[in-house]
Amino acid sequence: GRTLATTVSQPIGGGHFKFAMDNGYIVWSFQGKQISQQSFETFYQFQWRPREKLFNKKETAEVSKNLKKYEKQFNAFDEAKKRKLRLEETRGKRKNRSAFRATLARLKEIRSNMKQERMALLNGYDSEDESNFTTKEVTIETILSSKEELVY
Repeated sequence: GRTLATTVSQPIGGGHFKFAMDNGYIVWSFQGKQISQQSFETFYQFQWRPREKLFNKKETAEVSKNLKKYEKQFNAFDEAKKRKLRLEETRGKRKNRSAFRATLARLKEIRSNMKQERMALLNGYDSEDESNFTTKEVTIETILSSKEELVY
């Protein structure tokens, strides 16, 4: 065949709680490309039944002859599918970004509305005013080790 399946299954005779994480199977092409992946909470056995010959010799020759045409069709289909997935992913990211920005704006609004109350509790002191603070920059240099060598 031209496909390979790898599986992770749990034993049928109990103790399944230990093996409930990664159960499932992956089907690979002969080129090492992942074709399909399925995960299950409880997965005990994988059975594979290869297909009988799908085409007769005439149909196989026809497919071989038109392989480039089929390849273009499949590639176009794959690209359309990838484009759709990217678009959905982008929409999701934009939606999340909009929700985040809305939440941030709402929280800034709440904070600015509470500013007068905070200042009243601090006897008129504005903790957000930069002029109330003194900035002092201190640099400390420490020599860890020094070694002197005479070079002739």
